[in-house]
Amino acid sequence: MFKIINTSLFLIACSPIISFANQPSDALKKFVPHDWEILSQARGDLNQDGKTDIALLIQPKNKHQHNRKLLVLFDKDQRPQLKFSQHIPNWTYHASEKCTDDALDDSSLRINHQRLELIFSSMSSCSNTYGLVTTYSFKLNNSHFDLIGYDSSYLDKINGKQDEISINFLTHKAKLSSTANIFAEVETPPKVIWKTIKSAKSYTLENIPWENEALVLNFSVQWIGEKQ
Repeated sequence: MFKIINTSLFLIACSPIISFANQPSDALKKFVPHDWEILSQARGDLNQDGKTDIALLIQPKNKHQHNRKLLVLFDKDQRPQLKFSQHIPNWTYHASEKCTDDALDDSSLRINHQRLELIFSSMSSCSNTYGLVTTYSFKLNNSHFDLIGYDSSYLDKINGKQDEISINFLTHKAKLSSTANIFAEVETPPKVIWKTIKSAKSYTLENIPWENEALVLNFSVQWIGEKQ
């Protein structure tokens, strides 16, 4: 049901980040403070009313001020109305750290089939891995955005091994895929294991513990256990 990050998308995510932060349109200006900018935005129908809603990642223009926010705006009478606002943790600012790229860029938000998707990347140009790309999928349920899907992809750039995890919280199933070498001349199918998630714990966009970077890096463990 939820996407698995393919190799081409993973390699794009691992490329050096170019900032495409932009200024808000007239309709969005009142939601973006002065001297702030839009890092990423997505448009689509989130509440199944047939209208175009907007999700924004905004941040101060001053790169020394670390204060990102996620905004969700619903279309009401052809005008955007703020539905949700949440602080994005400061660990996503990795650009100042040696060898480590920023965890968010202009492609970090998507709206797809009434789902809001937020994508984090953890990349290091000094290591043997491309790093970890994780996608959190939320869907509106009454007045809350429930976490309904989690996807991660981890790729070793030396031996080409790729490990992927896809958790569907609606079906309580997890798919674990491992490809020995995605760079091999002869393509081999990935090894796939299906698991039933073992925890009844659930999250919403309001309470997901993104402030805990260690938990984010091992997010799937609480449902499927440690990797074998």
